[in-house]
Amino acid sequence: MHAHDPQEQASSFGMLEQSYEQLSPGRFSGSLFAVSANDITVFQETLDQSVFQTGVSDSDHFTIAAACELSERAYWNGRHIDQDAVVAFTPGREFELRTPQHAVCVGISLALSMLESLAPHEPPERWRKLFAGHDCWPEAGRWKGMLQQSIAQLQHPAGASAEAGEWSDLLDLREMTIDYLGSVIERSYATLPRLRVDSYPRIARRARAAMLERLHEPLSVSDLCLQLGCSRRSLQYAFESIYDQKPVAYLRTLRLAAARRQLTSGAPGVTVQDVAAAVGFNHLPRFARAYAQMYGERPSESLAAHRRTSA
Repeated sequence: MHAHDPQEQASSFGMLEQSYEQLSPGRFSGSLFAVSANDITVFQETLDQSVFQTGVSDSDHFTIAAACELSERAYWNGRHIDQDAVVAFTPGREFELRTPQHAVCVGISLALSMLESLAPHEPPERWRKLFAGHDCWPEAGRWKGMLQQSIAQLQHPAGASAEAGEWSDLLDLREMTIDYLGSVIERSYATLPRLRVDSYPRIARRARAAMLERLHEPLSVSDLCLQLGCSRRSLQYAFESIYDQKPVAYLRTLRLAAARRQLTSGAPGVTVQDVAAAVGFNHLPRFARAYAQMYGERPSESLAAHRRTSA
């Protein structure tokens, strides 16, 4: 979406009730790219005039954003910020943001309920209070770069499976963002306790069993945490201790192992596409790349080799 009026630009982003006042002279030019699905929205906004933004964040969503390009420092809720800063639009709270004459920002908005996996037994109100007093931090880390890369891919989808790929990208971004927020909270508040060492095997076994039962589903770390009643940090510590992998990587390992068993099982009529779907890969090219990286051959090669052996 391209806009030539500040308020037209402001009203195009539905999750924030906001108003734009143009500060620098000249013709206004702005654009917004956004992709939404299942209470996840990623966006990129470009502004070519300085504007003062005021508004109230959606009470049911949590939004964080960072600048990719700033011609000068910006202003956010009482402080001056640069490109390294990340700002949090706390649900239900007012905000003030002044951008310079040229700015490109990226961000992601999640349903507030998605933060439950950080601490399943805490009420959502906790996150409102926590980020109300901590709505800006000085480093974006790898999160901003990965978000930029994903948005670029979403802007230019390719192939017949583009729609499935977009949804998979959004799920990956959701999990990456929740992990990033967990690390911010841990560094700043140290409120999420480490799992006791003697609890690692129990959590890992339960999580592995849940993964095996749901290989065909689009299972996420958030889903696992809610099912097991543990925090993301607890789950991660357990998996790194037992399997030397993060939960997402281990889930992919299980799915690829199941796919290999099916491809080499000799079942009549089996196809690569059917196998990929059966183990939770809804994007065939991604499945093929992950499989080849793991086993050194494409899934079609595994299938063909077994058929030749059987013959």
